[in-house]
Amino acid sequence: MRHYLPAMLLAIAATAIASPAYAVCSSCNIQTKTPSAKEPGKFDYRVSCIIDESGDEVNTVVTAATDEEAIEMTKKKGC
Repeated sequence: MRHYLPAMLLAIAATAIASPAYAVCSSCNIQTKTPSAKEPGKFDYRVSCIIDESGDEVNTVVTAATDEEAIEMTKKKGC
């Protein structure tokens, strides 16, 4: 029992560090934009971002009304 708390704190910290939700992306580009079949008046976007810290590319799919909104939604998702 006395090792439970440190082990739990370590597990939480490792999850927080590794989570893509905390990624920071300064560069995002729209790869595709198609009319949304599920939400009339909006578009389905595939947005590609480069994670600043690692240089990895992340592709995210979002539905938005404008290009700016799509990029903003992608960054809020953590790239």
